[in-house]
Amino acid sequence: MTGHSIFTTASIAAGILSQLASGYIVMNTPTSFNLHSGSPLLQVGPLGDANPFPCHGATTVNSVTTLTAGSSTPVSFTGQAVHGGGSCQFSITYDYPGSATDPAQWKAIYTLIGGCPASAAGNLPAGSPDSSGRADGPHCGNDSGTECMRTFQVPIPKGLKNGNATFSWSWFNKMGNREMYQNCASVTITGGTEDSAFYESLPPMFAANIPGQCTTGPEGVLNIHNPGKYGKVLEQPRAGTEGSCAQAGGIPTFEVGNDNSESNTGGPSVSTSTLDIPSTANTIPASPSSSAGFASASPQTPETANTITTTDADSPSKVNTENTTSCSADGAIVCIGTHYFGVCDHGVAVPQLLAPGMVCSSGVIAKRK
Repeated sequence: MTGHSIFTTASIAAGILSQLASGYIVMNTPTSFNLHSGSPLLQVGPLGDANPFPCHGATTVNSVTTLTAGSSTPVSFTGQAVHGGGSCQFSITYDYPGSATDPAQWKAIYTLIGGCPASAAGNLPAGSPDSSGRADGPHCGNDSGTECMRTFQVPIPKGLKNGNATFSWSWFNKMGNREMYQNCASVTITGGTEDSAFYESLPPMFAANIPGQCTTGPEGVLNIHNPGKYGKVLEQPRAGTEGSCAQAGGIPTFEVGNDNSESNTGGPSVSTSTLDIPSTANTIPASPSSSAGFASASPQTPETANTITTTDADSPSKVNTENTTSCSADGAIVCIGTHYFGVCDHGVAVPQLLAPGMVCSSGVIAKRK
């Protein structure tokens, strides 16, 4: 072996290790292909030449997750560079293991507009790495905490066909380069149907920022075109983020109850004017990281404080998202009244419910004394 080939091999290995050690995101539940075994191990970067669509080209099954149609499944992540969050989709294909290169062969079962996989001012602070050396940050343990990695309960439609399938999480980041991320997991669907009629009725996965697909627009929460009937609007999308992709045609109004699922434990969806946030949220306060070129949030005083109507002054559960607060420093935390805060995004902060026992003061979220 020549010295040149040794150098090349070493460089490739170093690049892989560097990517594993960086703080991007991987789906750990359900267990992604090549998560802890397989060659190469699942990388944490976006889709591209090195990590092709679909699924990074990874097909090594580490574990098979059983999904019961009509119930829900937890989806959680490892990582730290959440790019402020973004919009996500969860999809299914019966191509097994997932190698279908046409996005139309992947059907979206649930869509999150904003707040996925986190709601953060930038990136999360790095914590202890996982067993394969990937950087990790704080975890919320729910789908409503801020400055921490969220866990989502994704409804599995009752009408899905039984059998082996591939489950996909795809993500369009709010900040940074226009990219698409995707991880896939081996699953078996039970308790469903014996035909594919319902599956075929679902919209195709939204794909962008990869070869052969459209390119999304400027930074901000992406309003996904044709998101399907089921999902949540966790943060208001920014106009124009569709770029060269098909326009979304307004903020989606998802069905509150999935008529093809007996249990939608992901909680109520969000209409175009009302944001429902569980009052049992467990927010983990953390100082946003400035890594990967993202600045840490600085305190922000609301320029115009609007009145927020709640259903219970002591335990509010609904926020009218039309009552936004003007702000000037993007990424800054804005304290809004007694029970709410927002993150400044292009001059506007949308009220979000503070977790019980937490208080927002001078742009800092902390435990109530």
